[in-house]
Amino acid sequence: MFKPRRTNGHYLALIEAVTFYHQYQREEKADEQTGEIYIETTTEDIAATNELIKEVLLRKSDELSGACRRYLERLKDHLRTKEKNEFTNLEIRKALRVNASTQKGYTIALREGYFIRTKSGSRASGYIYELVNEQEYKSLKTSIDKVLDSALEALQVTVE
Repeated sequence: MFKPRRTNGHYLALIEAVTFYHQYQREEKADEQTGEIYIETTTEDIAATNELIKEVLLRKSDELSGACRRYLERLKDHLRTKEKNEFTNLEIRKALRVNASTQKGYTIALREGYFIRTKSGSRASGYIYELVNEQEYKSLKTSIDKVLDSALEALQVTVE
């Protein structure tokens, strides 16, 4: 999972950038005590920021590297097309045109992360693998979306 403190700073900086992007559409205000001129961030700025940051948070939250994630998603698509949940490395290597040593690294990472598991087979005859959870990436995306959307809704209620 991403580091909340560090991510929060990035999130606030992005909100500020989106606010400044819209600065010419906003009314300038002045602080009564200091006279400093400022513009206010609106809930629309935060909504725009949330849309921009969802993909970033999803990638930062992912346990897999970008290349390994792409391989896993291609693997899922292939299995969905074939309407099956199990596969061999040879089958996938031919279907996805992946180098054997690259695929070995992906398989190790996916097994260690419990994205796939060995169903049967042996070292001599080859292993048959199966997906553990085909929906894991969608679940992660949904949870991030829910957190950002609920925070925005709470803020909108507070502002109104």
